[in-house]
Amino acid sequence: MSILEYSVAKKIYETLLGMSPAPNDTQIISKEVLINYTDINAGKSFEIDLGELPEKSVLLHSQLDITIPFLAGTVFPTFSFGLGTQEESEIEYPVTTDYRELIFDQLQLGTVGLIDPQGEITSDTSSDRTLNKTINSLTGLFQIMGVWNVGGTLILGRDYMAACGTHNSGLCFGGYYTSYRTETEEYNGSSWSSGGALSSARRMYGGCGLQDAALAVGGQGGGASILSSSEEYNGTSWSAGGALNTAIYSHDAVGTQTAALSSAGYDSTGVTSAIEEYNGSSWSIGNNLISGRYFHGSCGVQTACAAFAGTTGGPSGELTTTEEYNGSTWATANNLNSAISYGSGSGTSINAGFYTGGSDSSGADVSSTEEYDGTNWSISGDLNSPVYANAAGGTTSAGFNAGGYNTTTTYVAITEEYTSANLSDLTQGSLKLYVTYTHV
Repeated sequence: MSILEYSVAKKIYETLLGMSPAPNDTQIISKEVLINYTDINAGKSFEIDLGELPEKSVLLHSQLDITIPFLAGTVFPTFSFGLGTQEESEIEYPVTTDYRELIFDQLQLGTVGLIDPQGEITSDTSSDRTLNKTINSLTGLFQIMGVWNVGGTLILGRDYMAACGTHNSGLCFGGYYTSYRTETEEYNGSSWSSGGALSSARRMYGGCGLQDAALAVGGQGGGASILSSSEEYNGTSWSAGGALNTAIYSHDAVGTQTAALSSAGYDSTGVTSAIEEYNGSSWSIGNNLISGRYFHGSCGVQTACAAFAGTTGGPSGELTTTEEYNGSTWATANNLNSAISYGSGSGTSINAGFYTGGSDSSGADVSSTEEYDGTNWSISGDLNSPVYANAAGGTTSAGFNAGGYNTTTTYVAITEEYTSANLSDLTQGSLKLYVTYTHV
């Protein structure tokens, strides 16, 4: 008998000693399912079928054992989970070996009440541990999550700025700290250095592009004026670009310096769904979003992008909705898992975007991150610290988040670097379930 089997048997024995009257029949079932990382990458669920159990069976004990070996190093972690009502368990691998968090979604094991000899569910549901012999399987949904690591500190902590580039070649500019700012900072993957200053101080504006070919558009200027101007950065200095047709702020921008898109936001009349497109010299009006929003996020390029999250204003105005753009029209896509606004989105592809930080419907700062694959949103690893009015840049494989505001620490200077799930270091593992039941 292995140590694990001895441990299970010992727990069962202790459980039975405490039961009165003693059960008249006790059995142990052991099942094993192999896990392959390619299946996990495809988002498959794994089901362990216990087989038909006798009617009126009560769950006494269960133990789930997961072993997933890795190519890197010699770490072979084993994790145990109990069964019961639906819950979520997280395991965090050692950061030094760049492991990710593994999520195991645990579904209830057929606890639907007593079953009579004819297989009908009776009205007696006094035991929530009763196994339904016709629904006696466990389904596991596995997801490898991305991870945020703390990077270099901004020279000037601030909020409501914009970011672009990647975490090895990033750019942050403008924003607010005691006043509207013009400062630009460049990131090399470990530290920030000063770049050329914006011509106009601004906050709550759209930014996109690369470290040496960036675009800043619209926003609030000094005295809370609404701006229509845009500026272009060449890696050294900013120069005037084309002006928007309508002054706007709290919007978002996506694309490149020569092919950008500005979506939604807040203009002089209120929340808007307006779209404008940039060709490197002038802005033209595009087709509106289906729904207006502001303080939202976006990802992709001018002709294939998504706009998501944000708020319509007022109590509980935070959104989960996503819309996709094909260069001419917008279409409704799948929702985020949580309603969030005042966070920041990024991603150079509509199939690989993320949204992080922000505020929830209660107004609390959040550290959550969600990834978009062009179809669905999935919950990923949290920022190390909650923040809103933050600036995210880069891609899911080389992203970063800088600055923002935290109700505890006020203006934030922290940079965090993001790496999405990397399944290439996974080899085949196994999942084993031990279940003990008795008749009643």
